[in-house]
Amino acid sequence: MRSELELDARLLAAHSGGDLANIAQHYALAAGHAEKREDIDRACFFLTHAWIFALEAGDPVADEYRSRLEVYGRV
Repeated sequence: MRSELELDARLLAAHSGGDLANIAQHYALAAGHAEKREDIDRACFFLTHAWIFALEAGDPVADEYRSRLEVYGRV
């Protein structure tokens, strides 16, 4: 991703497309960017959304998102 604005635009596009697994993936990407900046609260906010959308989609990657949240004591 070139910028956070580009990621935001892709996230909005994913929401308008309605593909829950794609939405989850974009939230996970946003979480990764926040983790790199050591902004853990922001990362967990995005990870929580990634987890919920992945669960809703029936995507097995939801377990990974939950595990990442667990590392930060957020589950």
